[in-house]
Amino acid sequence: MSSYTYLDHAATTPMHPEAVAAMVPFLSERFANPSGSHRFAREARTAVDEARDVVAEVIGCGPADVVFTGGGTEADNTAVLGV
Repeated sequence: MSSYTYLDHAATTPMHPEAVAAMVPFLSERFANPSGSHRFAREARTAVDEARDVVAEVIGCGPADVVFTGGGTEADNTAVLGV
C-alpha cells in the first residue's frame, strides 16, 4: 500500500492498525448489540463508551457531544439536519 496514494476516501477509508486491533474481538468473538442486556452487550457498551470518552478528549468536548453513526451519509445528514 505504500507504493501508491489512495484518494477514494469517499468510498472507503483504510483503517489505522490500532483501530483494527481494537475492533477485532467485537467482530469475531464478542459481537453484540451495545443496547442489549446480556454480558457481551454490556462489554460492547463499555467499549463504545470508552471510545466516546477518548474521542471527546482528543477533540476537546464532552462525551455527550460525540455521536457515532452508521456511516458517512448518516453522519452528513445528522450534521446538516441536526437530527
